[in-house]
Amino acid sequence: MTVFSYKFGSTLSILYIAIRLSTANLSPITDCDEVFNYWEPLHFILYGTGMQTWEYAPQYALRAYAYLLPIAGLAKCLQLLLDFFPTSSLIRQQLFNLLLLQSSSLSTQLLSNNDIIVDDKPLLFAILRSSLTILSCYSELSFLSSIHDTISPTLAHWTAFCSFTAAGNFHASPALLPSSTVMILWRVSAANQLRGCDGYAILWGLVAVLAVGWPFCAVLFVSTGLWALWKAARSLEQKKNDSSSTAIRCQSMVHVLTRTAVHAIIVQAFVMMIDYYYYGKIVSPIWNIFVYNATAGGDELYGIEPLSYYVKNLLLNFNFVGPLGILSLPILVGRKLLASSFPRIELFRGDDYYSSGTTSDSLKLLMLIPMYIWMAIVFPRPHKEERFLFPIYPMLCFGASIALEEIMILSMHVLSLVRSKKSTTPSPNKLKFLGLLLLSPFAVISISRSFALHHNYSAPLDLYQYFYYHHILSKDMAPALQSNEVTYICTAGEWYRFPSSFFLPPNTQLGFLKSSFSGQLPQPFTEYGSKQKSLEIQQGAFNDVNKEEMDRYVDIQQCSYVVELVSTSDAGDGEEETPECLQYMNSDRSGDWTRVATFKYLDAMKTNALHRILYIPFQTKSKAKYKGYNLYSVSRSR
Repeated sequence: MTVFSYKFGSTLSILYIAIRLSTANLSPITDCDEVFNYWEPLHFILYGTGMQTWEYAPQYALRAYAYLLPIAGLAKCLQLLLDFFPTSSLIRQQLFNLLLLQSSSLSTQLLSNNDIIVDDKPLLFAILRSSLTILSCYSELSFLSSIHDTISPTLAHWTAFCSFTAAGNFHASPALLPSSTVMILWRVSAANQLRGCDGYAILWGLVAVLAVGWPFCAVLFVSTGLWALWKAARSLEQKKNDSSSTAIRCQSMVHVLTRTAVHAIIVQAFVMMIDYYYYGKIVSPIWNIFVYNATAGGDELYGIEPLSYYVKNLLLNFNFVGPLGILSLPILVGRKLLASSFPRIELFRGDDYYSSGTTSDSLKLLMLIPMYIWMAIVFPRPHKEERFLFPIYPMLCFGASIALEEIMILSMHVLSLVRSKKSTTPSPNKLKFLGLLLLSPFAVISISRSFALHHNYSAPLDLYQYFYYHHILSKDMAPALQSNEVTYICTAGEWYRFPSSFFLPPNTQLGFLKSSFSGQLPQPFTEYGSKQKSLEIQQGAFNDVNKEEMDRYVDIQQCSYVVELVSTSDAGDGEEETPECLQYMNSDRSGDWTRVATFKYLDAMKTNALHRILYIPFQTKSKAKYKGYNLYSVSRSR
């Protein structure tokens, strides 16, 4: 095993995983769907509490519990492992400092206090995000190793460089989202297909389509199935003179189809059993969500964006590698067409230049085609989300490497002709080095973008983590642990930045204050979860048209804590409208509100585009403008 091997366990793979793990919890949660549709139901499975969205209501059943069950099992195992160590143990403290990359004085007090027995949910949350990152790394390494062994080591190194440094992967890898999981499963499927293991490739595709609960990703695996059928049809081509060869080919294709059908039935059976347990009836969430999005256009209720939305996101997350990746197929096919049209012209044929042959080029096309199918379907849809691009991130990196190889070798050949010198094949090491040199600006910009995301937008995670330890250690926490009295931490317009109930201590609940937002908000799970019986005791109703439900809101006098984003000028100088939560607190005559903590959150309106997008050392801190992401507590006279 060489030092540059991507096989799991190699020196390079260990370094790859170590660096990814060190940054897993630096990425902010950028999508409220990740919290309310996945982390909250996961919290309900583990602890019996959490916020429920309408998609998990039994009358709609759009989300698959089967997707969450594996990580729930992992979480329970991890919690049992943590329970072996006292809260004051050095191992817990080191885990906290390593994964959360900070040493809070409040967390240190909690970890050193054996009298307070409570699950360290923020630490478990961090370990789970790190576990998702390890899974993502494993899929990356499998994909890269397959490229290295079956197509080209140079392309594998360039793809690794793009994938490792891309800002898009920085926040896609630790995300608990179907699109992120599909990205992982596509890599594993592609790795198996490159190595000729078509059965496993199709199986992982079936898991992605049926178990993740996102049926739209099926289009990413169409080429996987067609390739397996094509190989089955050609497997006995050498026997074409045999009169029985046609029947045998048909038999091979039928075998592929039968095997796929059997695997699909088994996977779907497990999924439906799990969903039956949680919904209390036979349901098919993948069918329900497909019908909702395909026939009713329901996703448009949650906002529509122009095509430029995806263009901007690709440029932010991949800068020039994004366009290069998208152009890879036209460049590759264009060169192949010119080579077939002008076979005598070595410039187009490139026999002495390309390490890849006809088979390798076919594998390249096989890896790239799903990206264009996905873009053709997703890009025209009115409702657009950044997470919808996650599945094509591996293809973008691989495509950019292909385009770079084509452009570089063609340029070297042309340069040799212009200088009237005999063209010579560039050495692999020289080609590899030049490629990495050309990709270096991409890496610098991407790393700067990743730092900017962490530096500018991590305040919600930091604040709620602070709140968790502050509330547990506060004087009024001890009786709350012994009773069923609910403590509300409330927010208005900042509800969508809530990082999940993993940051809420026992008997603490998120409360919504009425804000300018006029859509449907989640409500707490009942003890019956998504079963029909929950409708009998649930206080609020659900709807599937994003209609505001007024029963979601609490009164300010019910709140013990409030979270609000406030201008550093305290929004009281007339320059900006007073934040909604401050208005509520000012109107609360029964309590005395004080600020407990504040964290910096980028003021996008007052910061120029350069420092908003990138983190520039020695400049961003002075040039960027920030608001305060504040936590307030109240003292009430009794």
